[in-house]
Amino acid sequence: MGRISFIWGLAYALFNFPGGWFADKLGIRRAASFAIGWWSIFTILSAVAYGMLSWCVIRGLMGAGEAPIWPINAKATSTWSSTGERARAFTLAGSGQFVGSMIGVVVSGWIVHWFGWQWTFIIFGALGILWIPVWYALVRDTPQSHPWINQRELRYIQGVSGATATRPEIRQESLSRVEMKQALGVMLTRNGIGVFLTFLTFGYVLFTFLNWLPTYMYETFNLSIVKSASWTSLTYLAGFIGFLVSGPINDGLVAKFGHAKGRKLGAGVPMGMMIVMMLAALETSKLRLVVPTVVLIGLSLMVMNASVGAWAVNAVDIAPTPRSSAFVYGVYNGVLNLMGAYSSILVTMLAHSFGFIAAFSSAVVFMVIFLIGLIFVIDENGIMPAKGELVEIG
Repeated sequence: MGRISFIWGLAYALFNFPGGWFADKLGIRRAASFAIGWWSIFTILSAVAYGMLSWCVIRGLMGAGEAPIWPINAKATSTWSSTGERARAFTLAGSGQFVGSMIGVVVSGWIVHWFGWQWTFIIFGALGILWIPVWYALVRDTPQSHPWINQRELRYIQGVSGATATRPEIRQESLSRVEMKQALGVMLTRNGIGVFLTFLTFGYVLFTFLNWLPTYMYETFNLSIVKSASWTSLTYLAGFIGFLVSGPINDGLVAKFGHAKGRKLGAGVPMGMMIVMMLAALETSKLRLVVPTVVLIGLSLMVMNASVGAWAVNAVDIAPTPRSSAFVYGVYNGVLNLMGAYSSILVTMLAHSFGFIAAFSSAVVFMVIFLIGLIFVIDENGIMPAKGELVEIG
């Protein structure tokens, strides 16, 4: 299981790097349609996997198809939201990750119980395919090209004062090599390295919870599959709440304290709280106390996700121009998911040798490194949003 998760995570991580370029090239409307269709097909094909090789090939191809989604979210955030609301725009879309996990883990448990594991992949893959025409009908690449956006809304998004906002059809040209070199240069600065550390360490923490929490509940407390899934779902609900409040909280902190202090407070305080809660959860796990452990892990996920609107949006803001936002975010998210892929191997090894409680305790180490990158590497002036204009046609 750890090897299969590693292959999926590795493919997902590696294809994040071109995923940003892919989103810039096709735009969010076509790129997401293609990605959803691709991973839905390979989700369905997972039902016919019968050995390690077929599992690795199918799940690897599925991971490759999922890779552009977070860069697409970053591009949508940069294009569709004002600079003062980027955190809430980013986290509102990202909260779907925990809604899906919250619902999916319970539904999957019952599907496996009543119909067999194959139908889990078939049903969820089919739902993805059915979503594509809905997405394509509703979504446009830019506010200027959407028929439902009026002048007042367009002025608000563009930050234009006065009576007129740019309304002609707009396109975002493909990134030039010069722009890509500029973006890579920014990532090698002190702030760029600080953002790198936060993404790298958060990848380990996030994937430890997303991939292994149901197994942790099952192995640690000897629960049934359905009960393990149900308890895990409650913790994911708390994670979803954290995502929802993350955006407004962090936009408010930036408005009150400025970008530098606001972003550091918004990410540092929740991560510090998470360390304390996870240490307590590990102790209640040793005592085999299910309810206190679920509460503490749920609160940990809540505060963890409450930090996302602060540190993750740094990858959008650090881009030299809005046009390079998907590319920059794709690189950083690729780093996050590479660490997430390797966490599957490390967690498996630790769990095999020392048990799942010890395996989960390794995430605390990465939380501490996260704080070091956030507080001491990103400089005191913080990271300001990129400024730039879209190119008009005609």
